[in-house]
Amino acid sequence: MRSPSAFSEKEAVKLWNQFRTGNGDALSELIRHYYRDMYSYGSRFTPDAELLKDCIQDVCLILWKNRETIGATAHVKFYLLKSLRRRLIKELQKDRPDLRSQLLFQAGFDRELPRESMIIRDEQLKQLALKMRKLLSQLSKRQQEVIYLRFYMEADIHQIAAIMSVTRQSVYNLLHDALKRLKKLADPLHIMVYLLLHHPKKISETQ
Repeated sequence: MRSPSAFSEKEAVKLWNQFRTGNGDALSELIRHYYRDMYSYGSRFTPDAELLKDCIQDVCLILWKNRETIGATAHVKFYLLKSLRRRLIKELQKDRPDLRSQLLFQAGFDRELPRESMIIRDEQLKQLALKMRKLLSQLSKRQQEVIYLRFYMEADIHQIAAIMSVTRQSVYNLLHDALKRLKKLADPLHIMVYLLLHHPKKISETQ
């Protein structure tokens, strides 16, 4: 499997189109490459590892079954995340039909996220990250999901709207309200530093 840095979006689109024409190896390579992102995102909806793995497998099977009618996409990763989100919610609502999708998301901001352990080495930054995670955990579930997708999954506003099946304006509103609330709870500089640690480009696009 190629390393993430060697796997460009252009290559992903090429593999996606090959899969749509019946190349099973292309689909397998895409799933292998994006499996960590799918598992990380899916684990925010359920702690049941077996259910999550089954749902990822279901997504693969459904994609393969419908390959001839599936359209092109310029953002394979987020297509897969949306498909997994839909599948997980469907499975979770089987036992609780009244369970609303926006109440399922658990970002886990109260604990260290995998990416932080890789990029944060300085002790002061670790303390800042701990403080910010506690504050982020106070946001609504939908606000947490928007923040998670924006700064941890590196999705833009359009992609978040597609994944969550909401309008772009709803995403803007959720992101705006989340950042506004955080600014009331913490030093804006601390917020900026924390989010910059995760994706500096997304900060500039948000402002």
